Amino acid sequence: MALAGIEAGIVGGLILLGYLTLDSAWHRRGFWAVPNLLASTFYGESAYAPGFGARTSAGLALLLVIYGALGALFGLIIRDHGTRLRVTLFGLIFAAGWFFLSFEFLWKHVNPLVQLYSPDRAMLVGHLIYGGVLGRRFPAYLKSLHGV
Repeated sequence: MALAGIEAGIVGGLILLGYLTLDSAWHRRGFWAVPNLLASTFYGESAYAPGFGARTSAGLALLLVIYGALGALFGLIIRDHGTRLRVTLFGLIFAAGWFFLSFEFLWKHVNPLVQLYSPDRAMLVGHLIYGGVLGRRFPAYLKSLHGV
C-alpha cells in the first residue's frame, strides 16, 4: 500500500513541480523559483535566486521527499477501499488539507520564507492537481503491485 502511495506521490509531485514551473514562466518569475524557495529551508535566503543553481537540487529533493511521504501516508490511509472516483475525491481533500496545514503551521515554523514568498493561488491549484493525480494513479499502482 505504502509503495503504491510513494509511486503515486512522486508522480504527483513531479506534475505539481511542472505546473509550478509553468506558472512561474507565465508570471515572468524564474522557472526554478519554487525549488529554490524550498532550498532556502537548508541554505537560508541566499538559495532563493531566480535561476537554476547548485542549491536548486536540494529544493527538488525536498519536494520529492515530502510528496513521496505524503503519497505513502495516503496509501496507508486509503488502502484499497472505495471506487476510483472516491479515491480521487479523497486525494483532492487530502492534498487541500495538506496545503492548508503546511502553510498555516509547518512552514511558519520551519521556513517562514516559503509562506511569505510562495505563489499562493498557484500552490493551491498545484496541490489540487497533486491530489487528483494521487487519487487517480494510486489504484493503478496498487493493482500493479498486487500482480507481482
